[in-house]
Amino acid sequence: MSMVLFAERTTMTQEEFLIQHLTEDKSYKSILSENPSLELHMLQEWWATGTDLRDKIKKSNALFSSRKGKPAFAAFEQAGKRPFFEWFRKQPRICAYCGIEEHKLEELFAAGVLSTKRGRGKSLELERKDSKSNLYTEGNCVLACYFCNNHKSDIISEEDHRQYFAPHIRKFLEDKYSHFKGHGN
Repeated sequence: MSMVLFAERTTMTQEEFLIQHLTEDKSYKSILSENPSLELHMLQEWWATGTDLRDKIKKSNALFSSRKGKPAFAAFEQAGKRPFFEWFRKQPRICAYCGIEEHKLEELFAAGVLSTKRGRGKSLELERKDSKSNLYTEGNCVLACYFCNNHKSDIISEEDHRQYFAPHIRKFLEDKYSHFKGHGN
């Protein structure tokens, strides 16, 4: 069956399949029973070719799971993994404080230029802008690099961190990246 004919027969997309399967824990069997026009081979093809979206959902699920069970995360947890993923995918792939791009962090950590004992840092992390409120909510959360997330902690305000520390963290990371790419001295 051609992709054109298949697309005309169903309203489910590859994206929707992957989101349902990975954030709502729906099985192939369940998805197939809810969408009679789908066939198993199509779900298998969507899975095999959906690596970028699967990776993004995997990152979102890892952030969700790392906070699951904590009272401060209750709002996100009650809503579930799918609404958390929808919030996560709208976030820019840069640190909300220093502005370093996530791909640069990934490259620096993959090459061993940067590393941590805890294995963190290669991806952006879930950060509470106002950590004194101690709540992980849509309005209080951003994605931040490991360095800003750890440095800001619960002592330094969002504004103070942006003004006094984030520019220096950005310079440090950009210099590391520039040197790594062969543009530094």
